[in-house]
Formats: sequence, C-alpha cells, structure tokens
Amino acid sequence: MNSTTVEYGHLSPKAQEYLDLTTKDRIRKIQEGTWLQLDHATTTLQKLEDLLDYPKVTRMPSYLIVGPSYSGKTSILERFRDQHLPDVDPEHEVTRCPVVMVDAPPKPDLSDFYSRIMDSLMTPYKPTAPVYEKYSQVKRLFGEMDVRILIIDEIHHLIAGGLTKQREFRNALKSLSNEAKVSIVASGIEEAYNAFNADPQMSSRFVPIEMPSWTPGRQLGTLLKTLERRTPLRKPSGLHYPEMMQAIYMKSESTLGDIFDLVKTAAVDAIRSGEEAITEKQLEALDWVPPSKRKTYRRRL
Repeated sequence: MNSTTVEYGHLSPKAQEYLDLTTKDRIRKIQEGTWLQLDHATTTLQKLEDLLDYPKVTRMPSYLIVGPSYSGKTSILERFRDQHLPDVDPEHEVTRCPVVMVDAPPKPDLSDFYSRIMDSLMTPYKPTAPVYEKYSQVKRLFGEMDVRILIIDEIHHLIAGGLTKQREFRNALKSLSNEAKVSIVASGIEEAYNAFNADPQMSSRFVPIEMPSWTPGRQLGTLLKTLERRTPLRKPSGLHYPEMMQAIYMKSESTLGDIFDLVKTAAVDAIRSGEEAITEKQLEALDWVPPSKRKTYRRRL
C-alpha cells in the first residue's frame, strides 16, 4: 500500500488518478458524472436484456418505466442502447439494429413519431408522406434491420393531445408491436402511467417498472459513499454520515438526478474554494436551486 493510497483512501483508484489533473480538467471529470451500478438499474437492465432474446410471439412483452423527472429513467435506457449499438455487415450491406431509441413527439403526432424512428435508423424518407406510408416503411425497416426493442422516452407527451389523439397513438403502438414483433419500452412520469391505464389492453401489455425514491437510510448512504469515492476531492466529505445525508436529501428533494447534480456542484465549489471537501455549511450556502422552486425562481438583480 503506497502513501497515495493511504492519504486518499476515501477515493477509488481512478479518482485518485484524477487528482493529478489540472483544476480545469478535474472539474470537467466531476461534471461528466459517473455510472453507478445501483440495484434498481441493474435489475431493469437485466429485464431489458431478456427482451432481446425473447421469441417472436403474438403479443410481445413490453415495459413502462415510471418515475418523476430526473429519476434516472433516461440514463438507464441510454446505457442499454449504448450496449447494443447497430452492427454493420459490410459483406451483405445490411445493418443490424437490435435497439432503437427515440424521444416521443411533444404531442401525439404519428407522422412525427414515425419520422423520429427513421431518423434514428438514419434512413431516407419523404417527410410529407402519408402516415400509413411512413408506418409501412418503419415496419419494413424493423424487419430488415432485425429491430427487437423500440425505446420511447418521455412517453407522457402523448397526454398533450385530446383523448382521440391519445387513443390513436396507443393503438399505433399496439399495431407496431404486434405486426413488427418488437417489444416496446416506454418511459415517463406518473401521468404516462395513468394514460396507459386508461386502456385495459395497454395496462396489461406494459408491465410497470417504478424508479425508487431516495430517503435517508442505508440505500442512500451507500449511494453517497460510492459517489464520494468517485469524486476527486483531496479531503473526505463523509457524505454518507447521517447529518450530511440529511442535508443532501433536504436540498435535493430526494430525486436521483438532483442528488448527483447537487454533489457535483458542491464538489466543483469545494475545488474552486480550496476547501477540497463538501461540508454542511457549504451546502447550506451553495447557489443551487432545489427542484420544487425552479418554476418560480427569479434571480435577484
């Protein structure tokens, strides 16, 4: 065990290496963030992994990932997508694309939805083509490229339209899954769950996966301890200690993404101030607006 390991034992080996970077580069490493193998993320990724090898049956299994904004839904889905990137076969001039991920349109517009899928597949299409033509093209492409899973992020946008438009969009999802034999993984806030439950077929087809809430306790303590080990500060902060945990919980309001952002912001502040550790006093004074106040926040002139 060398002196560096002893001196910076609160950090992982990789984080210890980052201490040798310039201040600018060390801050950049913190701002880039890190992937944590949290239990709920690992479980969700395994469920999605199982869909890839699922046999093509009459009704393909699908999931609806539900949680508040910034609860980690998109990070999990992007992680899964990045683990299954398109595979190009130059000999046969075919690209296999097992996973396609798109953002739902801002309103339940099927033409826009199919266009987004084809944009993701990087295939040419006629933007002004009728909806049925775009649907046929998407279905054909799914077969040619062996698409197994369609991921639709921000699916709660479907509730932006009237009931008729919502119903049309839900029916289109059912048809695409049935006819192309693909599993659909959608993610959204609580309103998305309510909208899907309005249709008995959709509620039975899409199995919900709920993102956990984070409150002071063992799980949050483990999360903060792991996060501290990967945050290159020269002094220990003790983020998992009860007082610090409570301060972070109160400031971030328990959303996973906001916990990460708060710790990153505090860590950058600790570097710039020369403190090299996150403290309760610093958290209290930090210029960071909690989620519940962002809609009404007005910076003082």
